[in-house]
Amino acid sequence: MVRYRKISKWFGDTQVLREVDFDLAPGEKVAVIGPSGSGKTTFARVLMTLEKPSSGTIEVDGELLWHKKVGNKLVPAKEKHLHKVRGKIGMVFQQFNLFPHMTILRNVTEAPIKVLGLSKEEAVERAKTMLDKVGLLDKIDAYPSQLSGGQQQRVAMARALVMQPKVMLFDEVTSALDPELVGEVLAVIKEIAAEGQMAMMLITHEMDFARDVADRIVFFEEGRIAEEGPPDKIFNSDHPKDSRIGQFLSRFY
Repeated sequence: MVRYRKISKWFGDTQVLREVDFDLAPGEKVAVIGPSGSGKTTFARVLMTLEKPSSGTIEVDGELLWHKKVGNKLVPAKEKHLHKVRGKIGMVFQQFNLFPHMTILRNVTEAPIKVLGLSKEEAVERAKTMLDKVGLLDKIDAYPSQLSGGQQQRVAMARALVMQPKVMLFDEVTSALDPELVGEVLAVIKEIAAEGQMAMMLITHEMDFARDVADRIVFFEEGRIAEEGPPDKIFNSDHPKDSRIGQFLSRFY
């Protein structure tokens, strides 16, 4: 569903991604963990098209994201192509980015109408289904300022889900929340993951959550995937304490 090949990213003289290869299978749930500054957020942002990779290619559902093939050559893709391929990816960020002047229902229906071309009736029906899924159907007439942070983040999830993406990308979605609100958001993500249909990539510092939800854990260190495997392997307590992953996990356990 997603394929990175030799993806590198430089910011000036600093290389933050180092020829990363990565595959995400249809329906697979992958949690990306690692210390701050390891490159995991940039790893997500090049898929979100928020950062352009310095070299390498990314495919989404069989289509190149940042490039197009012209004859035997790869050339940079135009915005129209980026927009089309990006439409297969749902994104939920740390910040909720809801429109404060719109009701919750309108926040969720705006993109299906404007981007997908759905009728208002279709968009409302789809939005109600997704708001029900995240437990907020009773808030459709409320405004974002009337909701808690956890509720706003759940609306942001409904807004992404209503577009019916092939891949859902969650970037540290609980880091801006008060601790008592984290659980409600993680519970919704677990429910979505349990349905099994959508590929998911989760950048997270919630280790127990990663263990519960992910099929595979990817550990980032210094711009590379340093280790990956099923949760039982990655969270195995036998990691040497002086190994990179052992040092990282010792902060949590």
